[in-house]
Amino acid sequence: MLIDAVTESYNKYFFGDVGREIYDFFWGDFADWYIEASKATIYHSGDDSVALVAQTVLLYIFEHILKLLHPFMPFVTEELWQALPNRREALIISSWPQTSLPRSTDLVKRFENLQALTRAVRNARAEYSVEPAKRITASIVGSEEVIQYISEEKEVLALLSKLDFDNIHFADSPPEDAKQSVHLIASEGLEAYLPLADMVDISAEVQCLSKRLSKMQTEYEGLKARLNSPKV
Repeated sequence: MLIDAVTESYNKYFFGDVGREIYDFFWGDFADWYIEASKATIYHSGDDSVALVAQTVLLYIFEHILKLLHPFMPFVTEELWQALPNRREALIISSWPQTSLPRSTDLVKRFENLQALTRAVRNARAEYSVEPAKRITASIVGSEEVIQYISEEKEVLALLSKLDFDNIHFADSPPEDAKQSVHLIASEGLEAYLPLADMVDISAEVQCLSKRLSKMQTEYEGLKARLNSPKV
């Protein structure tokens, strides 16, 4: 947990570790995952109370990041703190974040599985050079328990992975077109199948490969002619 790790590093005067731990969490977790994942709830849930909960959680996390950063950047963090709603005291006299807070291992594992699945789809899109704006179909395969909580985050998954929301399918076994799909293993017991037809423009790929084959054939014939020439 970030608060525990940073507090321990401060107590040991490992200020380099403090800076790295906060930086990694702020950009790698809070900005890249928490904020992005919350967009589906805040902007698309249609329920103001649910959106308010998501905003409150983001604010809570940001407040604690500012507290942890304050010894490093007192003037910047104080300015940001005062810009937040309902500030009744200065950051410099606010209490240090509580350590050893309760932690749900099960919920953490669920979010890590969602992250792993999203990364796997993103990596596959990059490998096959899928256009960033293109929405693709996906079949998510896993145990009943895994599918239950992953399917609850369907909108988040579609948002972060650029999947077609209406064509995300959940099952406990591979789809019928598995052999014509890109198979991804996100984590133990969680897989995804992305149809090749969505990932690759077949006609364009065939045309590209045909051109490469023709070029290689020409180069081969040229080298063969040179080797057979008596002047060589």
